[in-house]
Amino acid sequence: MNLQKLSVFVTLVETRKMTETAAKLQLTAPTVSFHIRSLEKEYHMRLFRTNAGGYRLTSGGEVLYHYAKQLIQTNRAMERSMRDIREGMSGSIRLGASGVPAQLYMPDLIHRLTERYPRVKVSLDVKTAPEIEARLATQELDFGLVMETEHKQEELTYEELTSDKLVLAFSKEHHLKDKADWGIDDLHRETLLVHNLSSSTGHFSRTWLVEKEMEMEKIELDSVSTITKMLSFGKSVALISKRLIEKELNLSYKELHDSSLERRIFFVYHRDLWFSEPFRHFQELVREQAKVLDSR
Repeated sequence: MNLQKLSVFVTLVETRKMTETAAKLQLTAPTVSFHIRSLEKEYHMRLFRTNAGGYRLTSGGEVLYHYAKQLIQTNRAMERSMRDIREGMSGSIRLGASGVPAQLYMPDLIHRLTERYPRVKVSLDVKTAPEIEARLATQELDFGLVMETEHKQEELTYEELTSDKLVLAFSKEHHLKDKADWGIDDLHRETLLVHNLSSSTGHFSRTWLVEKEMEMEKIELDSVSTITKMLSFGKSVALISKRLIEKELNLSYKELHDSSLERRIFFVYHRDLWFSEPFRHFQELVREQAKVLDSR
C-alpha cells in the first residue's frame, strides 16, 4: 500500500480542491491527479464525483477514506514512537483532559512526570470530554482524563480513576448559603451557569433539569474556571464538581442527594497505543493517584 497516494487522497477529500491539495502537499496539480487516477485504477472504481462544490466522495471513496485515514494516523504514531526510541526518550507525550480533571489532577501528574523525564515534551489539550475522546480515537492524543460521557468509543481503553458528584454551587454571599430548609422549588428563579452542553457536565445538568421538570434561566459558558469566577459575584448558581468547589475558598455548595448527579472520571487511551517507558511511568502515576483517591 502506497501511503503517499493515500495521503494525497485523504487531503483531497478534506480540501475538496485540487489546487489546495497540491499546495498543501507541495506537489503539482497533475501529480495529485496522477495519484488519484492510480488509486482508482488499483481499486477498479471511481472514488470522486465532481461538481461546482468541488470533489465529493462516491460510496467506494467513503470506505477508502475511512480506512486510509486510520492507516495514515497509525503510520504517524509508529514513526513518532520509533523516533522517540532513536532519540533516547526525548520524545513527547500529548495529554488531553476535560475541564474538571484538567484542574484537579493534571498539574500534579505533569509535574511528577517531568521530574522523572525532563527531556520529554509534554502538552495538554483541555476540551470537552467528547472532543478529547475523539482525538484519542484518532491517536492525535496519547492519554486523557475525562468525565464519563453518554457513549464509550470502541477503540479506547477506559480505566476508572475515581468518582465525583455534582453539587449546587454558589457564592458565600448568595442568599441560599444560610437557608437551611431550601428545596428544589427555590431554584426556579435562579440563573444556572452551564458548561458547554457538549461537555459531560453540561449533559448532566441538562438531563437533571429535564428529570426534575425544571425551567431555569441558563447562561452557557465555555470553561469551568469562567463558571467559578461568575459564581463569586453572587448572582447565579451552577451544578459543578464537588471536588473542584471544595478548593474554592470564596464559594459554597449544597449537596442534592441525587444519585443521577454522580459520575466517574476515566483514564483513557487508545487500545493500540505503544507504551514507551515515559508512557508506562505516566500510567503508573495515574494508577497511584487512583489508589490515593480511593483511600479518602
